[in-house]
Amino acid sequence: MTIRFFLVRHGRAEARHPQGDAARRLLPEGRAEFAAHARALAHDLTLARIATSPYARAVETAALLSDATGAAVEEDGALGSGESDGRGLLRHGRLLGDRSALVGHNPEIGEAISLAAGRQIEVPPGAIAAIDEDRGEFHVAWVRAPGAAS
Repeated sequence: MTIRFFLVRHGRAEARHPQGDAARRLLPEGRAEFAAHARALAHDLTLARIATSPYARAVETAALLSDATGAAVEEDGALGSGESDGRGLLRHGRLLGDRSALVGHNPEIGEAISLAAGRQIEVPPGAIAAIDEDRGEFHVAWVRAPGAAS
């Protein structure tokens, strides 16, 4: 049975924050851009749940995705820990199940999408990828970035 989950790179964020990397927030234009992107894709994102890195920029991105889709958000310490690689992130998506979204960071998000695509994929801030998994095989159904035609 094929399941579909989504990998989401947080929106455009501050380069630095006085309280450290985890406190970096979305830029106002990153917030507006991702909100519009999520609303435009809401018809393709029938989500059961959203798991997010506890980092501020990912939590904000997940909240915007929740606003667009109505799915509940839960923080997931495995996202953003830096301890996972792309392969681990794909396995984590499979475990979270069908219609889940994982909101996180590069390089893990980019590595996971590239592995599922079988080639290097550029993953800009705010990009959303639909990943299909069937019997342990992962495939990219689509990748859409803010500002790109949806």
